[in-house]
Amino acid sequence: MPADTLTISLTGPLADDVRAAAKAAGLTPEQYLRELVSDDTAFEAEFNDLSREEDLRRLEEPGANVPADQVFAEIRSRLEARATPRK
Repeated sequence: MPADTLTISLTGPLADDVRAAAKAAGLTPEQYLRELVSDDTAFEAEFNDLSREEDLRRLEEPGANVPADQVFAEIRSRLEARATPRK
């Protein structure tokens, strides 16, 4: 078996679930798992790109700090205004 090959055996209910999900997606179980792992790997890479130090640096930048309650109240007000039919 080539060194760049990984083989995973699934049994029981997990294997059945993977087969059913793959069939519903119109894929083979192997294709389904490849897509799943690829998507998860991409998400993980993006998530790990977040930096606590960068967040702290941004908090120190000059500018107005608005309480979250105020921001959410403004958003709620704007959404309610859009939902109200105009005459």
